[in-house]
Amino acid sequence: MERIEVVEYTDAVCSTAWGAEPLLRRLDWRHGHHLTWRKVMGGLVGNAATGKESWDRVSAAEPMRAYWKRVWRLTGMPYPNPMHLMLQSTDPLGAAVKAAELQGQDVAHAVLRRFREQIFVFGLGPQTPDEFEAAAQGVPGLDLARWRRDQALPQVAEAYRADWRETREPNDYVRHLKHDSPMNGELKHSEGHDRYALPTLIFRGAAGDVTVAGWVPYEEYEAGLEAALPGATADPRPDPTPEQAFARWGVLTDKELAFLCGEDARPPADVVAHDWGDGLVYFTPAEARARGLGAAIPA
Repeated sequence: MERIEVVEYTDAVCSTAWGAEPLLRRLDWRHGHHLTWRKVMGGLVGNAATGKESWDRVSAAEPMRAYWKRVWRLTGMPYPNPMHLMLQSTDPLGAAVKAAELQGQDVAHAVLRRFREQIFVFGLGPQTPDEFEAAAQGVPGLDLARWRRDQALPQVAEAYRADWRETREPNDYVRHLKHDSPMNGELKHSEGHDRYALPTLIFRGAAGDVTVAGWVPYEEYEAGLEAALPGATADPRPDPTPEQAFARWGVLTDKELAFLCGEDARPPADVVAHDWGDGLVYFTPAEARARGLGAAIPA
């Protein structure tokens, strides 16, 4: 069977995109043998300090924590508790993900996930190359020195701007969408531009393009996949065991563990359970060492 291109419009600081991580991990695990995945860095925050003379990264942190706590009640994915340091713009972060793509899509996806975890688990919004490097310690396959050099390349800046522009060219489906739900996928307007809601996925297959926008149930992703390529959902991979899940991803929130492996799933005995303030996030020993986490909390 031919493959489907999945185009995902996203941003590391988007709490709804973070909330969709368990759903998209399940989609990729079950149906990844049919998928080619492309993440488009949407540039959610151009400059948070615009029009705010007193803005600083410390004082801006708590209002975001309070907002993200409300989103947590919808998605079940962690909010930063506490939030220590907010970022001023997601443009440098988005360009850093594009620089990581020069070392492979899997590496870039892992870097993006690390940025999300740094924000929503550890409460640190990375803004500078030093902060990016601190967040990406131990990412498998990432050459940190090369990555830092690549972040300054003109072609990396242009690749990010191309993503930014693509996010601001929403299709007709989204322009006419009426979506009566929290964190909906209707056309968004920010900083003088129309854009896709984040996350938005477009499935591109033999039957055409199918758009799934905003916060939706998992079943809508599978329906979009099936509509783009009839028969694509007929041979799903069985859901992972906890051992398989940690071998694949290395870090799972308690929501992800339950959603991917079953409500009664327990993590392997050697994982490190980190208390983020309102629950647990589980790390393999290698991931825990990369984050400087101490002794395991009994899981």
